[in-house]
Amino acid sequence: MMKKYLLLALLMFSIGSSGQSYIADYTVAKEEVLRSIPEAYIDKARNEFKIAYQHTSHGTHVSYGLYGLPDYKPGDESLFAISRNSIVDNKLALFDNALSSYANPGEDASDLSRNERAFIDATRHFLDDVANDEVNVIMWSWCDIAGHQVEANYLDGMQILIDEYGKGGSKIGSGIGQRPLPVHFIFMTGHANLNNNTGVGKPKNQADLITNYCRSNGYYCLDYYSIDSHCMSDNYYSDCSDDGASNIYGGNFYKDYQNSQSLGHGYYENKKVPAGSAVYGEHNSQHITSNRKAYAMWWILAKLAGWNETATSSNTVFDKGDIHFNQTQKKLTFTDSEAVRNASLRIYNLAGSLVMEKVISTPSFSLRHLKNGLYIVSIAGRHNSLTKKIVIQ
Repeated sequence: MMKKYLLLALLMFSIGSSGQSYIADYTVAKEEVLRSIPEAYIDKARNEFKIAYQHTSHGTHVSYGLYGLPDYKPGDESLFAISRNSIVDNKLALFDNALSSYANPGEDASDLSRNERAFIDATRHFLDDVANDEVNVIMWSWCDIAGHQVEANYLDGMQILIDEYGKGGSKIGSGIGQRPLPVHFIFMTGHANLNNNTGVGKPKNQADLITNYCRSNGYYCLDYYSIDSHCMSDNYYSDCSDDGASNIYGGNFYKDYQNSQSLGHGYYENKKVPAGSAVYGEHNSQHITSNRKAYAMWWILAKLAGWNETATSSNTVFDKGDIHFNQTQKKLTFTDSEAVRNASLRIYNLAGSLVMEKVISTPSFSLRHLKNGLYIVSIAGRHNSLTKKIVIQ
């Protein structure tokens, strides 16, 4: 009995047990979490947000993952549609490597690691340019975070920009030198370094500084380090690389996971540009790392769009209806038979693996073929999305 409740607690934590969670770490960088987000919030984020993102090679984990996701499963081509360096109706706009050209003369603002304060003025110049008035999300990526002055330069610099361009900021308004649209600033931690993650100024410690600051202030953070260092079974490997290699693990946990799945079921190919050629995130030899960082990014965008996973994790958001599970008969029933017609059913186990996927046309079906355990059931229609945690025993 104790084991069952422990597993249930872990499952609830993995899909986000608090509406006030701000860190997109390994617990949310999973497909079942992505699929649990009601489509209304994905739609709102896709249409509302215009993102300016500055990065070098390691930052491609996010962009390549976002570009590949629309080609993953049926319906994803519209649900996660994305454009690169342009605004297109019904697509998330990502202005890729958009900020470095706005740096002060002689300063390198290619990423956060090149010049620890250059990102501040580069961002100001970008946001002050009327050509960028529609951009409302800013994100900067690290190369190697080790050894940098995170508190004095990065956290301080981001707070300066938030105070100026965030909601209620001093540069938001209709006056001269002001822009009308406030900006969301997404923080990032740095990637993992093989056998060199812990200690003062190392990736884990720097990540702790950033995530603690974000939790304290209510800012969103895409936690690279957490995603790099946790396998798909949520085990932490302190010695890991940015590619899933770990001596403690005894190999590469992301390669092993990918090899245990099949393309289109468990992972997808990342893309260099939308609908482009398949490519790994740079410094990677597998697709999982970039897949997970794309999931984490969409989690943040959905939260910025107003999604509260606590309020919606077990109940319908748009239509009437609910999911019921009969333990004796091992039968799953959806109470709104019309809304569920031609909906997509996905069931995931506790490890995050997809164990069942089908388009359903009837409101009831048997789950007797599933082994005993904890599962997340997700039913997604065009205008409704439901998720339910169930225990088969």
